[in-house]
Amino acid sequence: MPSSNQGWPEEFGFLLGGNGPSYILSVEEGSSAHLAGLQAGDQVLEIEGHNVSTLGPQAVVAIAQTQKNIPPSIGVVSRIQQMDIIPGPDGRFGFTIVGDCPLLVEDCSPCSPAGRAGLKAGDYVMEVNGIPVRQHETAAALIKASQGRTLRLGVLCLGPRQKHSISIEDSQVEQILGDEPEVKEKLFTALKQYAAEKRVEWLASVLPDILNTEEHRQLISNIR
Repeated sequence: MPSSNQGWPEEFGFLLGGNGPSYILSVEEGSSAHLAGLQAGDQVLEIEGHNVSTLGPQAVVAIAQTQKNIPPSIGVVSRIQQMDIIPGPDGRFGFTIVGDCPLLVEDCSPCSPAGRAGLKAGDYVMEVNGIPVRQHETAAALIKASQGRTLRLGVLCLGPRQKHSISIEDSQVEQILGDEPEVKEKLFTALKQYAAEKRVEWLASVLPDILNTEEHRQLISNIR
């Protein structure tokens, strides 16, 4: 165990990445971080009770290195997302990975099977078919063995993503639904759930049930 926090996090066996928030990109087996239960794909939320959930690695490291406890306590939550990728007609998935600990998605076309599943260049692959992976050779072998079958990846999504949002003017809602508070409540509940889950198909299926008159449906064209 190091005698100070000056080498945190590397001397404690893990690496940080991201641009705010900060994420654990790799954990060395047998290290104090590994024994403490830290895992690749975790987001750092707290250092010794200090909220660091929006800070980049440089700021998180600066806070951690000034703490008296060795190592400082750290609060994390897993941000690994599972993606099921159905292969294309050639049996391939359409992405490439590079590096070791962590495995970086170097290239992924939006039109490829992996791209359609949500994978982006700049993401990190943490698991292949439920198996944690650290080495490129191991991950490549597992991916190759899945050619022609659905591939499940555990991914830390750090690649650039298009922001999806939806909004509607309050004045329009009041004009059309002012005397129907129950309908208005259902509409805002649905929009709130969409904002959290981003399921476009689900929203498209529930809106006609909520806005079920011709006047109500004027609102649908104004939702964006």
